Amino acid sequence: MKALATGKNSDNEALRGNPVRLSLLALKGMLPAGSGWGQFLLGIGMVWMMLGMVVMPAGISYNPSRVYQITLVVLLYLPTLGLVVFYRGAAWRELWPLPAFRVFLLLLAWATLSLCWAQLHRPGDEFGRVLSVLLFVLGWHICTGHDPRYANRLLLLVGAGFGACALAYSIPFLLETSPADDRIVAGEGVMATSNYAAAAMGAVCIWLIQLAQQRPVYATIRWLAVCCLLVFIALTRTRSVWLGMATCALFAPLWYPGRWSKALAGLVLLAALAALLWPLPALLDRGTSYRPEIFQHALALIYAHPWLGLGQGASFIIDVGGQHLTHSHNVLTQAAIELGLPGLCITLAMWALVAWSGWRHRSQPLARVVLALWVYASVVLQFDLPQLLDSPRPGWLLIWLPFAIALGLEARTHGTRKRLSPGRLA
Repeated sequence: MKALATGKNSDNEALRGNPVRLSLLALKGMLPAGSGWGQFLLGIGMVWMMLGMVVMPAGISYNPSRVYQITLVVLLYLPTLGLVVFYRGAAWRELWPLPAFRVFLLLLAWATLSLCWAQLHRPGDEFGRVLSVLLFVLGWHICTGHDPRYANRLLLLVGAGFGACALAYSIPFLLETSPADDRIVAGEGVMATSNYAAAAMGAVCIWLIQLAQQRPVYATIRWLAVCCLLVFIALTRTRSVWLGMATCALFAPLWYPGRWSKALAGLVLLAALAALLWPLPALLDRGTSYRPEIFQHALALIYAHPWLGLGQGASFIIDVGGQHLTHSHNVLTQAAIELGLPGLCITLAMWALVAWSGWRHRSQPLARVVLALWVYASVVLQFDLPQLLDSPRPGWLLIWLPFAIALGLEARTHGTRKRLSPGRLA
């Protein structure tokens, strides 16, 4: 994007003679060359979107709070819209040729169309949630799509923040003599349930392990964060996350060949065999948590409305074990209930393209992040975090973050091919 290179000169002219010029430039120094202050603000918004989920109080039913949403409007959504206009749609033109992006737009269009039959009291709220997903994907590309090193630094910064939060939550829990619950949660925000907190912390742990090698000080921070996250995940006792991380470690040699990955896969395989022969009480004491019964009820809802679904954001109740559940605990059945079989097929196609993108570029660290998150999410999302098109939630780290990174991989490859095409060389 040539437009992205115009920010540097204008910034220098605006800051000339400013007494805080040096300090501001130091703060901006983490940005890739040629970036402007809009992208700097957008980078802050990306970091805050992820960290805010673990530190900001939640609203009703663990929904993102109003204050958190307002900060995202200021730091993420408005800067994205502004930069899309400022760069004259360059990001859109880069992403439009990509099949994954077109399938993504088809999913958003179908979800928006389904609002016509969803029978909602406030359909505008659901449209806003769909729009927020689009703005996040566009914002990530504008912010990091042309510099994988900057994406690497953002993910490291977020990972360090999550590691600090995991440590801050784990220490009081371990020191408490008689905790109210034997499973840790992450504060009072949207991760204030053990399953959601574990899934998010597990995703961060996965991408930290896959990141490119840093300078010694950054590598130390990275592995300290991983250790804190692993302690927190163990304290949640969330079996689906343990299974997802184990599956990721088992398949890691496919995209990360090396002795340590093969050794880790071997240890995981031995641990899995040992768990089958001598299962731990933590694996059995909660049974199946009604997941088979929930799945059967979800299939009945899908059968009742197979083609159109109930509509994006439509409410429904699943009565299981004396509980009144408002979602299906599975992202695929949830998508089919709300968007019907067409929506499910579009979702599966988009998810398959994410895996293909990661596999094609598996020699790059960010592609390994995509593959690791894809394997991890493909397991975890079968048991919890069913929200697909919703406000920022832990599920965004498992679905839309790897999708956005995969688009960046494809866009850089597509841009290189265009620059090297015979017509352009001529």
